[in-house]
Amino acid sequence: MVSKTEELNKYLKMLMKRRYLFIVVSLVVMSVIAWGSFFLPKKYEASSTVFIEKSVIKDLVKGITFTPSVEDKVRILRYAMLSRTFVTNVLKSLDVDTKVKNEKELEKLIEDFQKRTQISIKGNDLFIVSIRDKDPKLATDYVNTLVRKYVEENVSSKRQDSYGANRFITEQLKSFKDKLDQSENQIVAFRQKRGVSVGVDESLLVKDIRTFQADLDAIRIKRNELSATRDALRRQLKNIKPTTVALMSRESSSEVEMLERRLKQLTANYTDNYPDVIRIKSLIESHKKKQQSGQPAEGGKEEFSTANPVYQNLEQQLYQVEAELEAINAKQRQLHATIGGKEQELRNVPADQKTLTDLIKERDANRQIYEQLLTRQGQAELTKQMEVEDKATTFRVVDPAIVPKKPVSPDRVKMIIMGILAGFIAGAAAVFVMEMFDSSVKDVTSLKKLGYDVLAVIPTIFNQEETDAVTKKDRKVYVVAGCYFALICLMLTHELLELTLIEKVLTKLGLDQFIMS
Repeated sequence: MVSKTEELNKYLKMLMKRRYLFIVVSLVVMSVIAWGSFFLPKKYEASSTVFIEKSVIKDLVKGITFTPSVEDKVRILRYAMLSRTFVTNVLKSLDVDTKVKNEKELEKLIEDFQKRTQISIKGNDLFIVSIRDKDPKLATDYVNTLVRKYVEENVSSKRQDSYGANRFITEQLKSFKDKLDQSENQIVAFRQKRGVSVGVDESLLVKDIRTFQADLDAIRIKRNELSATRDALRRQLKNIKPTTVALMSRESSSEVEMLERRLKQLTANYTDNYPDVIRIKSLIESHKKKQQSGQPAEGGKEEFSTANPVYQNLEQQLYQVEAELEAINAKQRQLHATIGGKEQELRNVPADQKTLTDLIKERDANRQIYEQLLTRQGQAELTKQMEVEDKATTFRVVDPAIVPKKPVSPDRVKMIIMGILAGFIAGAAAVFVMEMFDSSVKDVTSLKKLGYDVLAVIPTIFNQEETDAVTKKDRKVYVVAGCYFALICLMLTHELLELTLIEKVLTKLGLDQFIMS
């Protein structure tokens, strides 16, 4: 088993054997990368830092106003700033679009700026806008213009949204106020048309109808009783005479008084056209005339007819019964009409209640929306005032872009270090590849693997002159390679110290024209 030391010695011998190849390949790769870093175009980076500031007033009026949250703004920030329309407006304001010849080149220019514009978001309240360009002033102007336009457009759009929302809510508020008034008027008109039945419960109507029916039954019984009483009184009156005969002495001094008392009794129950009233009045007049003329009263008694008190009593009872019966009939008709009205109300209750319920639901829905809009109107007005006075969430440019003095690309320090490492790796890889394609026998083990018996090993015979020559050649190659490697290390030091001597030399030699665009 081959140990790690033997394996390492094997590779070292391999490198020593092909040391010139290793040195040449390594230095070439180092040179290409190190010197090539000076011919790459310089890229300058301009960046601006923007802070999303939340106002203290926003927290105080939280829930009262409607303002976009910081998270919403950050979420759409990247898409809004890198939109084609937005980038185009920025390029037009910088007159960059005037340098292109046609629409196709303009599209490529816009896409190029969109790809190169970087927006990095730090948390929820900070973002950085940056771009790399070979023109440091253009990069600075582009970033500052992009940020400025976005902030201005954001503020303007928020104010437009606030004004638009306030105007819309005001219009809707008026519309729903009219609808609410119309609903109220419909309910009032329906109640006036249908009466109180729309608010009565069906069970109450049924209870009232039953009560009236019971009253009606009682009235029917009472009516039958009165009808029987009336018929009995009429039969009794047919069997009794309405008048009776009375005798009065002619010589009695109180004849006139008796007649006058009788007249009072008759006039209490009858009119002046009643026959007995007329007859008694004529008797009284006759007696008064005789007394005034001085004629003596004739002897004997005088007979005259008078009202039968029994007949009058029965007749009076008949009048009362008929009057009571007429009153009961009127009450019966009234109860029939009332029951009919209640039954009609009972039939109309479901439809009326459904219509009224629908009207009330519509009224309540309009009222609810109207009250919500009324609340929203106050919130919209407060939101508008906050946006006008810039009291909501605002963008603060805490670090505007300045013209960069030092390019960020290419990073020559990193490229030179990577070139040195790549050179050593490429040299070793070249030696390894050449060794793989070398089919010559290199040691005894290789012969044994081929099946040959090794009888003896003749060591390499060195000639002193050849050895000296090889040593001298190696020394020269090592010195040149070391000096060149030292030069590359000096270039690394030059860049670490941020010097510009090499650039000045290249410019003086006119090699700067070969820099890649």
